[in-house]
Amino acid sequence: MEFSEKLKELRQQKGISQANLAAHIHISRSAVAKWENGLGLPGDESLRMLADYFNVTTDELIPNKSCEEILVSKNKTIDHQKKVILGFAGGCAVGLFIMAFIWIEPLRDALELLGLGAILTALGIFNMRGNIASIHWYNRRKVTKENQKAYCLIVGLGTLIVGISLIAAGLVQALIGIEPSALIMVGGILVGLVLILYAQFKYNKGLF
Repeated sequence: MEFSEKLKELRQQKGISQANLAAHIHISRSAVAKWENGLGLPGDESLRMLADYFNVTTDELIPNKSCEEILVSKNKTIDHQKKVILGFAGGCAVGLFIMAFIWIEPLRDALELLGLGAILTALGIFNMRGNIASIHWYNRRKVTKENQKAYCLIVGLGTLIVGISLIAAGLVQALIGIEPSALIMVGGILVGLVLILYAQFKYNKGLF
């Protein structure tokens, strides 16, 4: 088993978060996240503290450090390539939008819909990946740790649908007209709200 998997398994067995583990061994939460994602290895002192905390030996945590270092290097390369690809794709998308905005006058009238839709789409994707931080505390205070992933997925999906519907409505408004765009927008918002409300009542036992 790789160090990243071993560390995550030990942490989950102990029932603590990455932040709690980080506090116990006096490092940042991002360092723990990096270790569990296979993008880094602890130094000798941190490794010793981890071993003491989980009551295991350092060899149990990292049986073959040289192999782990090679794996971490490969993971970092892959992660960097992903960021470059996403950055390039995002840059192309922004460039195309700016060009379209300059050359297609009706898009300017739909700028608010397109901008809000893009924000909600990004927020929906963020939440679907299990990130609960952007959902305000009063809308998730009764969600258990076991239900957090499902809750985030459904709330995120609802937010994503609303965001995509606003973008689609903006494009339709610019290219066809306001009436069909209104139907798309209302339909998408209703579907998204139904999903969000479902998640609130199922996992949060109500809206507040």
